[in-house]
Amino acid sequence: MGLKTGETLAQRYQIEKHLGRGGNAQVYLAYDVESGRKRAIKEINQSEDSRIYAFARREAQIIRKLKYPYFPEIFDIVETDQADYIIMEYLEGETARKRLDRLGALPAEEVVRMAKDVCLMLSYLHHYTPPLVYCDVKPDNIMVQAEGNLRLIDFGAVMESGQESKESSLRLGTRGYAAPEQFDMSKAIDARTDIYALGVTMYQLLTGKEPGQKGEKFAKDSKRFGCRFRTPYPRKLERIICKCMQEDPEERYQDCEALREALSRVFCGK
Repeated sequence: MGLKTGETLAQRYQIEKHLGRGGNAQVYLAYDVESGRKRAIKEINQSEDSRIYAFARREAQIIRKLKYPYFPEIFDIVETDQADYIIMEYLEGETARKRLDRLGALPAEEVVRMAKDVCLMLSYLHHYTPPLVYCDVKPDNIMVQAEGNLRLIDFGAVMESGQESKESSLRLGTRGYAAPEQFDMSKAIDARTDIYALGVTMYQLLTGKEPGQKGEKFAKDSKRFGCRFRTPYPRKLERIICKCMQEDPEERYQDCEALREALSRVFCGK
């Protein structure tokens, strides 16, 4: 199963190459002969686990409703007997992960700027009706475009705020970035779940270090960060990241507005 290079989907989208796997779908680059533009196509195979297939379908429905410049746009959905194809805006640039791999640990100024933009994106989702939790903040899902603008990609793990995993029967996310409550079947998730993952992401971008894959935390307080950060770095930022990554959601920032305000003060007086 899968689209082949040179194949035309729905007599309109000419497949140029396979881009990789995104979330629960194969992703292709295609040329739209009607608009004359490049498109990204997500292929959702109906032979997938029924729950994963439902989440992938739901991802398309969510993105289609969002009206915000930080998210990709969906133009069309092509349904066949074997798979559904989501025709999306093709975003040129590199992910924060690829940027980190290429340049190594990033300067604190750049990390703060990126985190503030991500706060805006997450805040939009958290104040949506119904409130949404992104559930998969990580460098791989942050697209950095040529002009420096950021876009949030891959909405396959999004859930409604306050939802418990036992209600959905499936909770998605990435080990190492996911907050402790994200894989606790008895606990609900909310905006603070995304704040935890953003804290892990900031730490990784600053240090180049991979998060643990078994859910272990980087640190519980600023003393343990010590020599791990790129130097020089602001102590204010160290404390902010530590607060984001507290195990107890009550000890984190309670919303992205408060986190963004704290980030805005990092370089005050420098």
